[in-house]
Amino acid sequence: MVSYQAPNTDYGFSDGFFTAASQNTAATVSTSWGESETVVEFAVNSGEESSGLQVATDEAFLEMAAQGQSMFIASGDEGAYAAARDLGTTNLSVQTPSDSPYATAAGGTTLPWSGTFTGPDGTATVSVPAQRIWGWDYLWAPIAQVTGEPLATIAESNVEGSTGGFSSFEPTPFYQQLVSGTHNFHAVEYLTPTDYTQVAPGLSEPVAWDFNATPRVSTGFGNGRAVPDVSADADPETGYLIYGASAGGLNEYGGTSFVAPQLNGSAAVIDSYLHHRVGFWNPTMYRAAARSGSPFTQYNQAGTSNDNIYYTGNPGQPYNPGIGLGTPDLANLAGDFF
Repeated sequence: MVSYQAPNTDYGFSDGFFTAASQNTAATVSTSWGESETVVEFAVNSGEESSGLQVATDEAFLEMAAQGQSMFIASGDEGAYAAARDLGTTNLSVQTPSDSPYATAAGGTTLPWSGTFTGPDGTATVSVPAQRIWGWDYLWAPIAQVTGEPLATIAESNVEGSTGGFSSFEPTPFYQQLVSGTHNFHAVEYLTPTDYTQVAPGLSEPVAWDFNATPRVSTGFGNGRAVPDVSADADPETGYLIYGASAGGLNEYGGTSFVAPQLNGSAAVIDSYLHHRVGFWNPTMYRAAARSGSPFTQYNQAGTSNDNIYYTGNPGQPYNPGIGLGTPDLANLAGDFF
């Protein structure tokens, strides 16, 4: 295993990818860091960064793809609103560099589970009967019930889920045209962006939401590179036990940050099984999703029990912006890389 380290800046991050590409030692690479496309646009418009930053990072990923390296990037944990965490705006947004057309973006699901929450105002039960797109809207009502806080307050402070949607910077890559429905979507708009404000020269974004507790399913069409590509369990409520002495023993964690390295390890196993690098996964994955006996399981029920706080299932289609192509049967998928 190789660990690449770089200065904690956007340019340093890009340099780290170029190092991985230039050394060409690691057959498969992953990262769990990212930021919203909106905050990058903010930095460019404010004169803090170069407009060529994302193009340069794409160049590193393209070099890696050309020489047979696989690249996996966590899509983020803010549902359809990546900029809410780093810039504080409420527009629909995805993260970079997971938006790169030359990397595989890793999204997240919630596994079936049930439990009880307790708080100053009593208890509330939670039940997720089937695997779904990760979105914490299913926790809003129980948290409001046990805390006594308004549902809208809980909703706006718990915008967590599998970051997905459509890039405002990267165009649609060719492989996403191999499956139907990549840009047709269904949505449940709990949170309607409002209060548009100029946040940087030439950049006006919403900074507040109007809350609707019972949204209807709507349809739409997205432009640009769709994110993510593939998903696995990422919800902290159904996540991963990690032992840390300083943290008091076993604790449960989650996030798409766990999905990208899992795919990285999976790629290493598939490379070993096939005795060669399989390289950039996306063209092969999208072709596989379009074939008979697709290796992906989609969770495509459309409605408020299956969403990333906006995008929901896309019935009858092999792709939705909550989890991409879905969760892979890796043994089945491996055969497509021969």
